[in-house]
Amino acid sequence: MPMPVFGPREPFAEPLNRLLGTGPRAPRPADRPVSAGALPDESARELLSLAAGRAAADGGELDTGHLLWAAARVGPSRRVLADAGADPDRLASDLLPVLARGGGSAGPSLTPAAERALLAARAGAR
Repeated sequence: MPMPVFGPREPFAEPLNRLLGTGPRAPRPADRPVSAGALPDESARELLSLAAGRAAADGGELDTGHLLWAAARVGPSRRVLADAGADPDRLASDLLPVLARGGGSAGPSLTPAAERALLAARAGAR
């Protein structure tokens, strides 16, 4: 571990050293239990299912483009996009050609970052 920049007698030394990466490491958030309120609701499950289905149809990896496409089609997120001034129908149709370029013939796979996030969430739920 690198030597701390701020000495122990200085105010805010501990948080500043952690911020700069020179202090002791804080416990990882994945080490905490997940509350039932943090689990996905029905619309979130629908959004993920649509996005995964689109990724499978495109033959590519499930990524943010698929999630945005699904968000433009599912009730609550669709309303948020419309309230922000976007046209959800146009957004979804504009994304289709981009998503179709995914290539490959296997089912949907996850990007490395998405896989790590899901594995951390699974470990935290146990």
